[in-house]
Amino acid sequence: MLPRVLLFFVLQFVVATAFAADGDEQAIRAADARYWQAYNACDFDAMGGLLTDDIEFYHDVTGLTAGKAAVLESLRKGPCGTPAMRLRREAVAESVRFDPLAGGFGLLSGTHRFFFTEAGKPERLDGQAGFTVLWQAVDGQWRMRRVFSYAHGPAPHVPPSSHLTLAPEVLAGYAGHYAGKRITDILVAVDGEGLRLTAGDLVVTLRAETPTRFFALERNLRFEFATPPGQDGAQTLTVYENGDVAETATQVR
Repeated sequence: MLPRVLLFFVLQFVVATAFAADGDEQAIRAADARYWQAYNACDFDAMGGLLTDDIEFYHDVTGLTAGKAAVLESLRKGPCGTPAMRLRREAVAESVRFDPLAGGFGLLSGTHRFFFTEAGKPERLDGQAGFTVLWQAVDGQWRMRRVFSYAHGPAPHVPPSSHLTLAPEVLAGYAGHYAGKRITDILVAVDGEGLRLTAGDLVVTLRAETPTRFFALERNLRFEFATPPGQDGAQTLTVYENGDVAETATQVR
């Protein structure tokens, strides 16, 4: 058993270390939020202030980019290179983990997702990857020193967390068979508080975003119903995949 005096100093050290780690975590998470805010805005001055001069960025597709100037230039020519297109990065909040390291270092790791916007089109989820960032305290400020972005691939579909509940007669008005330009038989049926759409091997459950626009629970598809003027109530159905029109169809029965 430790003598009481020694035990007291050990406990003091453990408590002080825990407080320091908590403070470092808050400061690093705040610096991380500032960096990615600058990244999404293509603010190179702000980004540069949060990188060490000898930063190394490792990417599973593009490999190693070394040095602050080279990293910023790769961003200038890449995600920020075309004004009509923009890439937005967002961490999956519940996945982000902090680990303290001795000597003025700390790690943030987790999963991040990337959203792509083209002029005149809605933003769409482009993919996701794992990340690990080594932060270092330099001249009283936390800066990124090593960045790893890996396991890039498609992101799992996450449907909206809420939907509208439409009256049964509204849902029934959308039910029927539709003929599309590519798919000649699309069946829409009432399914509880939503709709079920069947087109060949595709079977998806639809929930309402608006009285005329629905989303699929299973994948990134949107469906919009409309009644063209002068067609005696014939419904049309437009299908969007990742924000682009994938099919247009007209109700035939």
